[in-house]
Amino acid sequence: MKIAEFIKAFNGVIPLAATGYAKDAVGLQVGFEQNAELQRLLVAYEITDEVIDEALSINANLILCYHPLIFPNISAVTDSTRTGALLRRLIKNEIALYVIHTAFDTDPEFGTNRLMADALGLTKIRALMPLDDLLEKIVVFVPRGDVAKVQEAMWEAGAGNIGNYDECSFAGEGTGTFRGNSDSNPAIGKPLVLESVDEVRLEMICEHWKSAAVISQMIAAHPYEEVAYDRYRLKNTHPKFGMGCIGEWADAKEMNETLESVSNTFHTSVLRHNGVTKDRYSRVAVLGGAGMEYYSAAKRQGADLFITADIRYHEFYRAEHDNMLLIDAGHAETEQFVAQGMLKAALEAYNVVNLHNPWKQSIPVVAVARPNVVRYYQK
Repeated sequence: MKIAEFIKAFNGVIPLAATGYAKDAVGLQVGFEQNAELQRLLVAYEITDEVIDEALSINANLILCYHPLIFPNISAVTDSTRTGALLRRLIKNEIALYVIHTAFDTDPEFGTNRLMADALGLTKIRALMPLDDLLEKIVVFVPRGDVAKVQEAMWEAGAGNIGNYDECSFAGEGTGTFRGNSDSNPAIGKPLVLESVDEVRLEMICEHWKSAAVISQMIAAHPYEEVAYDRYRLKNTHPKFGMGCIGEWADAKEMNETLESVSNTFHTSVLRHNGVTKDRYSRVAVLGGAGMEYYSAAKRQGADLFITADIRYHEFYRAEHDNMLLIDAGHAETEQFVAQGMLKAALEAYNVVNLHNPWKQSIPVVAVARPNVVRYYQK
């Protein structure tokens, strides 16, 4: 399997185009030409010297990493900086680096925040801040008798999914006119003759990273020599992709139960929190890593508590005024499930490329335990 083949398949599972932060650094940061064979894959939370040592020890030539190494940019690659030194090691040892960061955060199935919500035992999980600008509407004009064939082709390519529903479309009848020139070969009528055909305006929604495949399949299924279609970029929020998650505990918890549950879930004995005390906490908002940018979304959705990291002093006062329990469970602690989630996504991508060759018999994959540069002192 080529590295490029695997990356293409992985992008189908975790699309980079769904990244929740426009300025984020995602994608291939250190790479090879198209014909490089994938030897072994290493999944890592952070790029460190220890992670590169692990890659070398198992002969891995691709690291799938959560946090970017190059961010936001660098002016030189030298060993005088941590970033430069690590880049030099990767390049010298011909190890590719592929980063997914906020593209992984926003994923509704494998993503960072979904993993947090699942670990906490939440139900009715949904996106805390749904993303917009991810959807397109594709409109095509089809002879009435060919609608079903074109519909099936577009659905097969990934169009027509809205939330918990698939094969969604809208069809409205009308009349299409056209006249081909002397070089035309119309499926209906003759060249140089004005034709009038009963047509259906067929509309479907799809994610913009699927639109090229949808249009290609639609054109292939369409009977016309020249297919009339429109594309509209939508500002609708996506019903599934989003920053953070919000859900509910089936059994509401008291203050001490809440703190104990969060401490146990994220394997930390140190929690920073404000003094908001309620009889019961049931609606829980979560966002792994630094998430106070989305505090207002938690407030709007009526969260009883918001679990995130890197909270500043005055933000605790803000939440206390809003009567919301605010918990800082640590940056790496809230993202500790990322490596295993990435591993599951990588295995799915591998199976897309090669359905008949068991992973362990061909390209072993190793998930590296999360490193955490932060240490805590407790007296």
